[in-house]
Amino acid sequence: MFIKNLVFAIACLTYITVMAEDEVLMLPPIVTPESFSKVVAQPSGTISLKEAVALTLEHNPELASYAWGIRSREIDRIQVGLLPNPKLSIELENIAGSGVVSGIRSSETTIALSQLIELGDKRIKREQIALDEHNLARWDYEIKRIDLLSETAGAFISILSQQEMQNIRNETYTLANDVLMSIQKRVKAGKATALEEMKAQVEVSKARLATINSKRQLALSKQVLVTLWGNTEITFNDVVGDLYVTNTPPKLRNIVNEINSNPDLARWATVISQERDSVALAKANTIPDLTLSAGIRHLNASDDIAAVANISIPLFLFDDKKIGVRRSEVALNRVLKEKENSELKLRSALIQNYQQLLTLYDEVLVLRDEVLPVAETAFDSAKKIYQLGKLDLLGLLDTQRTYFDVRQQFIETLTAYQLMVINIERLIGGGLESFQ
Repeated sequence: MFIKNLVFAIACLTYITVMAEDEVLMLPPIVTPESFSKVVAQPSGTISLKEAVALTLEHNPELASYAWGIRSREIDRIQVGLLPNPKLSIELENIAGSGVVSGIRSSETTIALSQLIELGDKRIKREQIALDEHNLARWDYEIKRIDLLSETAGAFISILSQQEMQNIRNETYTLANDVLMSIQKRVKAGKATALEEMKAQVEVSKARLATINSKRQLALSKQVLVTLWGNTEITFNDVVGDLYVTNTPPKLRNIVNEINSNPDLARWATVISQERDSVALAKANTIPDLTLSAGIRHLNASDDIAAVANISIPLFLFDDKKIGVRRSEVALNRVLKEKENSELKLRSALIQNYQQLLTLYDEVLVLRDEVLPVAETAFDSAKKIYQLGKLDLLGLLDTQRTYFDVRQQFIETLTAYQLMVINIERLIGGGLESFQ
């Protein structure tokens, strides 16, 4: 379990749980997308989980795109905070008419600047909504980062599992060869039949095929891991870690409330804040804005100049903008219910995963403490009895197959247990060992 705790210990260095206290939102830290442009130093030899996590977090291309998404929202914040541009207008009157206003003799030229004056702090409220969008982008990055932590840990454990399976396959192949050589000696001595030798040869071939398949599966698992840090070439040999470490799961009541640390749930605080800010902006939009205009007018007939000024305000006679307020309030109520639904689903997922963890933990204990020792003892006894000629080949092969099947089942159960721990730690946003 220390493997997963190491992952989430790294995560906690930069992870902050979101809570709404006194209208202040706690948010994930800011990330700079330029940090992903470093050259990847590909690992060689053996690799630890810490190294794998560091490579993923520093070079994952999808995570980098989320970081640039944050930068894009920062630019949006700057743009919405700008004042509306003034307008320049040039107006010509009394031109190309008839009689006294023919030509341009009586023309009037007006040059004016107009400026929209927003009332109700609309610009400030738009800035707040843009800030909410920026914060949501930060949460999207954080969720992806935590997902990658779990995914990296899962890929790492899969490789550990495949390495153990490879050892079992190699041992099976070695023992199958030993049995074949023993039978060949017995055949020469007239104590075994050619049929027994052929059966033993079949077991050797099956063991060799299993070894080949195991190597290929291990290579596939390694490929999954290196892809997480944006590489296609496997440059390391093995991963180092302890697949066999298992601790008693903590009580469910001790971890169920930790679901609030889940970034998927914590994100809702910012979503709700955004919807409340949208309601505030919609209410501000019910206040008409002013447009002020000022300029100069040139009267061509007398060559005089006069100042002009204008104030305009829209009349909300048919659309009073209150529909927008109701729409925003409905959206706020919707996200409040969605947040409740999200929390319910996460709690349900935690309970289900926890029950599966208990089942896997019990299976690990039974296999480790009861089934595996008996199967190993039976196989050791069968080898000795066979050497004495008191057990036929089929009996020996059956005992051998049972022993290695149990070992394989033990590795598979351990792997499922460790992966389930990762799922639960992803749900609660932290390690389980702190609850022991």
